[in-house]
Amino acid sequence: MAYVHPVVGALALALLVYVAVLGLRLRQSIPRRAEVAARHARLAPWVYGLTLAMWAAGVLSTWALRADLELASSRHFQSGTLLAILLSGSAITARAMQRGNRRARELHPWLGAAATLLAAAQFATGLRITP
Repeated sequence: MAYVHPVVGALALALLVYVAVLGLRLRQSIPRRAEVAARHARLAPWVYGLTLAMWAAGVLSTWALRADLELASSRHFQSGTLLAILLSGSAITARAMQRGNRRARELHPWLGAAATLLAAAQFATGLRITP
């Protein structure tokens, strides 16, 4: 049971990287741009939901299964919380972009890029505390 969180976390990281690559491709002039944009928009909410679920699962598994760890005190928890905040900002700016907000269009890719890089660090810090 203690390995469910790290395994699903690795899958979430892979999906986040894929969605980020789609978003990066949208910054360039590419063929079938609408198809790539639709795939990015379709998968991004799943990554967001999975990330929030993984954050909650990490807190729950630490509380219930890991007496050797203090709840909410590790860098892994801190980076996971920041990751959830960054992806929340990305979700908010995505909605604002749909309404034509220019500032959201400028901010959205930076939030996504920061979240992707942080997710990689999150994975690395999690490996150190894997049972």
